[in-house]
Amino acid sequence: MNLAVRLKTEWWIIAVLVSLLAVILAIGNALSRLDNAAYDRLLQLDPPRSDGRIALVEIDDAALAQFGRWPWDRSLHAQLVDRLHEAAPQAIVYDTLFTEPGTPQGDAGLAGAVARAGNVSLPFFLGAGPKVVEPIAPLRDAARGTGFTDFLVDPDGVMRSAPSPLGSRLHLMDEVHGSLGRSVPDPGAGRLIPFTSGKQWPRVSAASLLAGKGPGAALRGKVVLVGVTAAGIGPRYPVPGRGTMSGLEINAQFLHGLLGNLMIGKAGNAARIGFALVPVWLLMLLMGPFPRLSPALGLAVGTAGILVLSGLLLLMGRVWLPPATPILALCVAYPIWGWRQLAITQQFMHGELLRLAADSTIFTPPARQGRQPLPSTIALLTAAIASNRDMKRFVAERLDQLPDATLVTNGHGDILLASASAGRLFGPEHVQGDEPGKGGALLTRFRQAGSQEPIRFPVGPTAGPLSFDAITEDGHFFTIRFAPQLTAGGGFVGWIVQFMDVGEAKAAQRQRDDILELLTHDMRSPQASILAVLETAPSENIAPDEARRIRHYAERTLGLADGFVQLARAESLEYALEDVALGDMMIDAIDDLWPQLTARSISIDTYGEDERLIVRVERSLVTRALINLLDNAIKYSPAGSRIRCTVGQEPDGEPRAFCAISDEGPGLEEAHRHRLFERFHRGPLGAGRRMDGVGLGLSFVHTVVVRHRGEVRCLGEVGRGATFSLILPLADRTPS
Repeated sequence: MNLAVRLKTEWWIIAVLVSLLAVILAIGNALSRLDNAAYDRLLQLDPPRSDGRIALVEIDDAALAQFGRWPWDRSLHAQLVDRLHEAAPQAIVYDTLFTEPGTPQGDAGLAGAVARAGNVSLPFFLGAGPKVVEPIAPLRDAARGTGFTDFLVDPDGVMRSAPSPLGSRLHLMDEVHGSLGRSVPDPGAGRLIPFTSGKQWPRVSAASLLAGKGPGAALRGKVVLVGVTAAGIGPRYPVPGRGTMSGLEINAQFLHGLLGNLMIGKAGNAARIGFALVPVWLLMLLMGPFPRLSPALGLAVGTAGILVLSGLLLLMGRVWLPPATPILALCVAYPIWGWRQLAITQQFMHGELLRLAADSTIFTPPARQGRQPLPSTIALLTAAIASNRDMKRFVAERLDQLPDATLVTNGHGDILLASASAGRLFGPEHVQGDEPGKGGALLTRFRQAGSQEPIRFPVGPTAGPLSFDAITEDGHFFTIRFAPQLTAGGGFVGWIVQFMDVGEAKAAQRQRDDILELLTHDMRSPQASILAVLETAPSENIAPDEARRIRHYAERTLGLADGFVQLARAESLEYALEDVALGDMMIDAIDDLWPQLTARSISIDTYGEDERLIVRVERSLVTRALINLLDNAIKYSPAGSRIRCTVGQEPDGEPRAFCAISDEGPGLEEAHRHRLFERFHRGPLGAGRRMDGVGLGLSFVHTVVVRHRGEVRCLGEVGRGATFSLILPLADRTPS
């Protein structure tokens, strides 16, 4: 399994497993303590909202001190209800249980007061089962409504949640809210009380009301909650962010949330699961297929985003989405994925470094491998770095040893390495340093020879090297060669640029041209004139023996000049290639030498000339090479002998055609065969005759064949003749 597939597989495994963990935690509410702590902190950011519709009448320490210990006689409660009724409140909510009968006179008095007020709501008691214990019948019948006053306490002992209805029976605050003409809200997955500062409501002591001194005007039109707050009698409960509150204050907070539509709804399981999964997958995408941000930054942004979103929903949307599960899921996914990435990468690096170590032992010995994976990888990496330094030094030193100025650039032409000769040619300050554009600046010193067009870096990678004949302002000639450099995978990475000073080569070419001109005209013309004089002069003016010698020397000089000219053209001319049958050129060579064959009564046998073996060659030069080989066979063969010319295709290896010319001459010694194709070298004489020639024919043959990517072979033994084979590669196509 390669690195990419393995990383992708483990990415999916981690994403799925962390998602399952998040779902289990979200449904099981396993992080409720962390969620409650976050809720308490965020709730303190909720600004206080004043509500003038609620007032509290407290049975406090002063009331108990003035009117006696608790519980009071119900006649005293009746007086309190009457005083409240006189203040004309919108509703009176009593947070005191009257589930057991008192004195008949007290019960009747209280029932009458409740009936006269007409807006009093009383609590009932939830027993085991749960069993509803109603207020005594006279009070129940006189009250406008009843409800339970129990609250839910979270596992940490803090009271945050409002209870849901028990069937058709509502909490007392829900009942009061409904009695005021408001619809009872659906509790959904649960409700949270928006606790705020308790000092925003008017608070009146029951003692002052019973004494007739209370501020009755402060209670007019309000919902008045009556309850016990005296120390040691009225219990106090921890609430989020507000310390402790009495039951009366908690009911006021609950009613405040209902009246102001400020109750906080608990998000359902679907929302909690979605809220837990979305951040996990976003972080996994950032760390996996779409690594646009740093994973650590993604984790920080994700955590902050979860807290901000949870807070905004709480304070503005009045919905509580617990943040602990998604944050924990992020904190689990990040290190696990980082660990697996490092482990997989370490294993991959270990394998790659092992392969690299096997290829880089030229400079450094193989690293000693430990038993533990990480120390072994570190040792291999250290060895690879040392080998890379050695290789870089090796490349730089080899580059300095190149005779031509050479630059190594990136794809934009910025110089990465420069040879010492480049520093000497352009100046060290122009080839060293990291400034961009230096390579292009050096090319501005050159113009293309002839067109004077500027030379620039190629736009992109090319199929092969590019060469330009260039000239500088001071007249120096250079050949500039761009060789594209590719990675092992075929990606383009830059150029190797060579600046070859061809001034001496140009001078040598001019000298060669001058020599060819000398041979072609200045040497040939006098010799041709001598031969013309010999042909036209009267025989009595020149003795026959002298005339024969003069003719021989003139013809020898002409042959030498022709040989030099042909060899020079074979070496320097640009070949015009065409597809030709090798057998046709062999027949042309035989036709050209037919007079010599006839003069010496030499028979010639041809084989395979009808086989269409097509080669791509310069026809005139290859034909001349065949003529030279056949002419040598004629020269060294005895009169009346036989020469065999065979055309065929080599049976093995790459597709190549051959033309073999075999004679019955004196053959060749081993020492001669290795020097036959040198200039001016001549083989042994045949049949005791003196042979004309200067030793350039076979050198011409060798030059032509090599330039056609072919081969010329010589086989033979002394006394058994010789065989010369001219071998050329077949053309890409063979005509039908």
